[in-house]
Amino acid sequence: MNLKKMSAVVAIAMLASVGFSQNKIGVVDADMVIQNSAKGKVFFEAYQALVKTRQDEIAAMIENYRSQEKDAQAKAASMSEEKKSEVAAQLQRSQTEIKRKQEDAEREMKLKLDEKLEEFRKQLGPLIRQIAIDMTLDMVLNVGPNSDLVYFSEQIDITPAVIQKFDAL
Repeated sequence: MNLKKMSAVVAIAMLASVGFSQNKIGVVDADMVIQNSAKGKVFFEAYQALVKTRQDEIAAMIENYRSQEKDAQAKAASMSEEKKSEVAAQLQRSQTEIKRKQEDAEREMKLKLDEKLEEFRKQLGPLIRQIAIDMTLDMVLNVGPNSDLVYFSEQIDITPAVIQKFDAL
């Protein structure tokens, strides 16, 4: 169990022992908010278009490589050993370029996705906090696949006690 989940479980257990009915807890699926919001939908449509563009570029490179390979195989019988070596080296360079393009595209897509998700999370944090305050919630738990605590009232913050007990171990 990771530290965030363990903290949430400990917080809920402490609430139960203090008197659960005295505290109000809310939940939010921040990932679902991002996916279903208008801003999120616009981003994911543009992101998918970019992914398709990169896939098409790589597919064209692969097709070009296959064409070169097929041409080289057809002409192999009439080529000198030196020419065969040159063609083999060119095919190897093409393979390397394709692999590099695939790796670069994967890195680019991951970076763009991570940056935008982080931007969304930064926007959602204050919004969730304000909603929690408006609704007089003491704690808000993120219930998505990457669950973590989004907001909590200082009244139920057990972090200092956990730190003190952890240090005492």
